[in-house]
Amino acid sequence: MARHMDATLAQQCPACDSPSMQTSQTEYEVEHFGTVLISVSACTRCGYRHSDVTTLTNREPIELRTKIWSPEDLNIRVIKSGTATVSIPEFRATITPGQYSEGYISNVEGILSKIEDALTFMLSTAKGQKLRKGEAMLRKMRAARDSKPKFTLVIKDPLGNSAIVASNPKKVRKRNLTPRELRHIKFGQYAGHQDPELH
Repeated sequence: MARHMDATLAQQCPACDSPSMQTSQTEYEVEHFGTVLISVSACTRCGYRHSDVTTLTNREPIELRTKIWSPEDLNIRVIKSGTATVSIPEFRATITPGQYSEGYISNVEGILSKIEDALTFMLSTAKGQKLRKGEAMLRKMRAARDSKPKFTLVIKDPLGNSAIVASNPKKVRKRNLTPRELRHIKFGQYAGHQDPELH
């Protein structure tokens, strides 16, 4: 169930600096998780867009992980906030939040597609060993998505606004992030100017 809320006008656009950002917010009920607020901002002048997802209950800094062993597991729902770091250890792939990192609601297959898109973009300028390693990673990810999923999805969110929502809650392991981990994790737009990275 979704409930649309009023739009906010006259915010400054980070891309063109004009006061023409319009933000639309929708409350969305996620089964087995609770209510989240989806915010979508768009600039009426230059077309810049940004989205994020925030939970409407207080959450602790958290790490979430789930094993993806079957094509059905690719349908597990994922709530990824703008402050979350997403990684797949088996592919040595990590995406950390940058200043304008977006939040969204998707599923595991959608997360794979987003990582593939980011990797494909980076490989367009890569050369030598970096290119070969990237292409090998891309082949593994495509095989996992298309027919042979066998990997671990890990999400670390210092603000606790992310979730992995499986029909069987036992498939998802949760733990609080330690103070030491919090000192070394990126917060994206909430911690200064940082660029997204894919390792």
